[in-house]
Amino acid sequence: MLEERRYIKDALYDWVRAVVTDEGRTDEVIWDHDDGPRPPKPFISLELIGTDTPGQPDYNMVEKRPDEAQDGERSITRFVKRALTMYGFGEAAMDLLETIKASVDIDKYVDLLAEKGLAVSQTFEVTEHPANRGGVTTEIAAMFDFHVTYKRVMTDFPGWIETVHIKPDSLPMEEITNQEGADG
Repeated sequence: MLEERRYIKDALYDWVRAVVTDEGRTDEVIWDHDDGPRPPKPFISLELIGTDTPGQPDYNMVEKRPDEAQDGERSITRFVKRALTMYGFGEAAMDLLETIKASVDIDKYVDLLAEKGLAVSQTFEVTEHPANRGGVTTEIAAMFDFHVTYKRVMTDFPGWIETVHIKPDSLPMEEITNQEGADG
């Protein structure tokens, strides 16, 4: 799942970077809790909040693997929903975050995310949050929460059954006979 997390982070970075660049801005895009110094303002910070896997997984049929006669393989597909928060710091942070939020309805950005297998499925209001220290406003920041959905595909190796031998004495013949007789 570490590769999945890195992939999601890279894909979302590409989306936000594209919107920022198209707006003619130079805000740096970073991830909260990553190592490194905080960049000078203006900048945008993304934070992964949580993950949910709604619904049941879809188990595909077991396929015989051509390289190993005794093993079978199947894929399991699961929808994943990740909750994130985007923060904007510096000049016009609120306006930029509103533009990024609105970009989820613009085909160019929808297509960019879809090419990476992602969709922004829900967004919440953009709010302004002044940082207060000791009653003094030290920084103005804006933020909004959003959800990203995608499919997680995993591979399972449950085995492969070539033949099944059923011995007649292992079948409960008396119960079968009685059940047939009870109906008739």
